[in-house]
Amino acid sequence: MDPTLPNRPRLLVIDDDPALCQVLAEVLDGAGYVVASQGEAVDFHLVLSAQPLADCAVPQVRLVRPLRMAQLLAAIDRALEPVAALPRIGRWRFDPVGRWLEDGDDRQRLTDKEAAILALLVEATGTVGRDELLNSVWGYGDDIDTHTLETHIYRLRQKIEDDPAQAVLLLTEAGGYRLNRES
Repeated sequence: MDPTLPNRPRLLVIDDDPALCQVLAEVLDGAGYVVASQGEAVDFHLVLSAQPLADCAVPQVRLVRPLRMAQLLAAIDRALEPVAALPRIGRWRFDPVGRWLEDGDDRQRLTDKEAAILALLVEATGTVGRDELLNSVWGYGDDIDTHTLETHIYRLRQKIEDDPAQAVLLLTEAGGYRLNRES
């Protein structure tokens, strides 16, 4: 793991031994991770703990004593493989299950509908029609007159675009929307 990478994975270390937490923080920081011992699990890519956390939406690695750093680092890498494979939208890494966009230390949480819209657009090879988005995300039929999609697109642009008024990632096309994942 290269510590100069802009998207360093964030790890939460939970243990009763502050000395162990400090040693792990130093070793893992040197291995290219951002490490904290406080916070909500959902704000991290991985949780390291002696006891598994119930209802934890992020991957977990158990801290089994005696710790063997090579084995621990290998377990962390294995657990983070799905995170590394997440699709990119411009500078953002998109997690449709965790409902977030991330670029380094900048993390944007998404609503269920925002994540569903982006997931459909990521999978598409071109423009996704307005009616298709309304049907897939909200279950609306073709004859519904609503501006809910436009409102959600506006909010997504506020989160992902450097200049939402000049969108380069989430584009309006004839009859629908398209992602420009390369910008």
